[in-house]
Amino acid sequence: MPGRVVEACAESDLILHCGDMVDRSVPRELERFAPVKAVHGNMDPRDLQERYPEFLELDLEGFRIFMTHGTGPRFGIENRIHARFAPQRPDMVIFGHSHVFHHDVRDGVIRLNPGSPAEPGGRRSFAVLTLEHGAVTGLERVLF
Repeated sequence: MPGRVVEACAESDLILHCGDMVDRSVPRELERFAPVKAVHGNMDPRDLQERYPEFLELDLEGFRIFMTHGTGPRFGIENRIHARFAPQRPDMVIFGHSHVFHHDVRDGVIRLNPGSPAEPGGRRSFAVLTLEHGAVTGLERVLF
């Protein structure tokens, strides 16, 4: 696990993982630092797909958050996921699949893809999200 990821996890109260853990050791490593909430991705082995759901709903610090890995083409994934969860009226959707950082707000919904700390080709990233009493007090894209 890259050192910058270890540093951030060691300072975290909760770790959110949007799938494609790929190796069974990843959740065990992350759980050393903080509780982990995760969904499975298309690259995860069967046992991780059985352990983690496709969709997860969380209530954190006054936010209703939906998580999923995502499916289909990478292009337009944020809009497909937005449409999928819009009827549930989330405050935030966090997703993966494209391995590319994305952050915006659409129809009052915060949409976040933290990227991937294992992405080949030098586009490695993750996000540090700070929520306090119904407010986003920090959202940092960490590149390395």
